[in-house]
Amino acid sequence: MPRPFKSRNIMEEPYCSKFNPEKTGEHGSVVLSLDEYEVIRKCDYERLSQENCATVMKISRTTVQRIYASARIKIAQALVLGKVLEIEGGPVKIIDQSPLGNISSTHETGENKLKIAIGLNGQNVADHFGHCNDFRIVEVENGVVVNQEELFDDVHVHQERPKFLKDKGVDVLIMKTMGKGAYNRLVALDIKCIDAQDKTVDEALSAYLNNTLTTTLEATDCAGCGDHNHEGHHHG
Repeated sequence: MPRPFKSRNIMEEPYCSKFNPEKTGEHGSVVLSLDEYEVIRKCDYERLSQENCATVMKISRTTVQRIYASARIKIAQALVLGKVLEIEGGPVKIIDQSPLGNISSTHETGENKLKIAIGLNGQNVADHFGHCNDFRIVEVENGVVVNQEELFDDVHVHQERPKFLKDKGVDVLIMKTMGKGAYNRLVALDIKCIDAQDKTVDEALSAYLNNTLTTTLEATDCAGCGDHNHEGHHHG
């Protein structure tokens, strides 16, 4: 008896689900399933490792590898042969992206709880995770802020800081930028990374709780911020 498909978690449906080439031949169309689209989005656009993509989608790394290979063949066929590319279907489950929808825990009293860390630079959200030692830690229960405190960490180098924040119970990190190494470590620890855009700390917190700050942070190449071996280096 064949094993049933396990639903693959995706965060959002594609903005555009059909691509028509300017010049089409008699090659028909190719259909990219939603899980294939999500693996391409995670690995090639967000630049997650395949291991961390597997963690986010709740599937095995070998499954990610298989989906990724299939998706790239289909995209290549569409580009080379001028096929219409459509994105639809597949054994997927769209995850609720509201602040308390997917990552909050349930207390024994039935309360939904969430802990948010916001990088601090005065009243503004800090520019870069690798340069950030100060954080505001915000505890939320049932959508209401119940406690806030400021945390200063000059002990851990930034390679270790994702684990430090996880040990503090952080579910969500709000920053402006970070390197790919830090991003992959945070995602592997199930810490959701949100782009603060150009907002102050208070504006970012309010927008996130109102579900208007939802864009996943896009990691960048960072030559000097710990995507390599700088174990003894501290950022001020």
